[in-house]
Order: sequence, then C-alpha cells, then structure tokens
Amino acid sequence: MSTKKNPIRMLVLEEFRLRAADVDGAAARIVAETSHGIEPAIPLLTSIEDKRDVATLRALHAGESTDSDAAQHAALDPLVSSWAMPKHYGPRMTERSQSPPSSFRLAVTESGINVDGSPPRPLPQGPVDQTPSRPVGLLWIGAPVGTHAGLLVLLGGYDNDPRAVGNDSWPLPLSHELGVRIYENTRA
Repeated sequence: MSTKKNPIRMLVLEEFRLRAADVDGAAARIVAETSHGIEPAIPLLTSIEDKRDVATLRALHAGESTDSDAAQHAALDPLVSSWAMPKHYGPRMTERSQSPPSSFRLAVTESGINVDGSPPRPLPQGPVDQTPSRPVGLLWIGAPVGTHAGLLVLLGGYDNDPRAVGNDSWPLPLSHELGVRIYENTRA
C-alpha cells in the first residue's frame, strides 16, 4: 500500500550506543511507548555486530517535525552512552502492505562512491541463491539529504511465513567489509 495522498517526506535515522546490551528489553519498550506519528512505529533496531549499537527510524509526513523526540531521549538517556547526530533521508520508495510486518531489518551505508579511483571489490563467486522469495510487509529506501553517497533500506517481513529461511536471509558476511551497518529488531 502506497501513501499517495499524504506521502512520506523524510526518513529520520537516529543511531546510538547503549551502556549495555538491551537484554531485558527496557530500551525497546521505551521506544515502543514513546513513538508516535502517522506511520506505525518501527521497533528499536539492534546491530547484528554489537548489541549495544541500536537505531530508531521514523517516517515523517508533511507537518511532522524532524526534531528528535525529547521525551524519548530523556527516557533513554540513562541507558545510552553516546548519541550520533540524526541523519535525514529523502524517500526513494515507501511501500507497505495492509498487514503490519512482524520483523524488520535495516541496512545503512554512507559509501557508494569510488572517489579514489579504486576498482570495485569483486564479489565471491558461487551459486545463485535459489531460496524462494517471501512476502515483504514494508519497504523504505532513502537517499541521504545533502549528499549523493549512501543509502538506507528498511525491510519489514513476517516471522511466521512458512517461506522464511531464518534470520540470515541477507548476504551478511560482506556487510562490515563493504561499510554497511545492519540492524534488526529482536524479539524477547
């Protein structure tokens, strides 16, 4: 389902580092309880590399503020060791299904330009993945505002889909080497 009548105007990514991994779900509950706006809330997203690195993502429509949620920051502040500056993305694609996704995965990069003239890294050779496709409940793709380097991709899926092949359905081994940060929501 597209939001053509009142389209998403901006995607706002806030990345921060927790003092300790959110094993009890306290930070995730704060994000869930303080999120508001036209778009359904995206749960707290946790880095696949370091569980202390987390992110929130909001989609904003006309009239909604790009400012950080002061109440959410105040509630999270005792749990947070450092905040990164919020990043703003212009939407390239914002589609969602009628039923809300049960899980999310986010990929973020500031790379994408070979300014030093170095050739692109070759990808490992191997068989093409023949895994059956699975339904997507939400897809947001954004390009950073103010620069042409980078990309943000958020996928929402369904954990109870029989075609799901587990949590490792994205090609993750090269993510860190290629400068991609990957986050996902985790269920307790």
